[in-house]
Amino acid sequence: MKGEVRNPTTVWILCLVTCGIYPLYWWYTVGNELKNYLGKEDLNPTMDIVICFVCFAYMYYLPIKYGKLIQEAQQRAGMPNAEDQGMSFLIWMFLCAMGYKNMQEELNKIWESGGGAPATF
Repeated sequence: MKGEVRNPTTVWILCLVTCGIYPLYWWYTVGNELKNYLGKEDLNPTMDIVICFVCFAYMYYLPIKYGKLIQEAQQRAGMPNAEDQGMSFLIWMFLCAMGYKNMQEELNKIWESGGGAPATF
């Protein structure tokens, strides 16, 4: 199942305007899209959000975790791995909401490419 193509600039603006509320929704929806696309039953976006409330430091782990999932989705779609996890983490640390824009751009490339063969259940 293909994910939703979102405007990366809109994602970035919503992250700023909502003062961190939209990113929680974004993590949840992106997590579900990747879970469905990759067929990973062990991926639980709801639990990721709950853990963020309990342990704020987990928010620094999410870009790394989802960056790896995006790389896996790119491989499944037959695309070169453009997502650089180290760079994404630095963008997250210093430019905060720009990391969402970067990840959404990479996800859009996967969804627009047809996404390759989705996982079968």
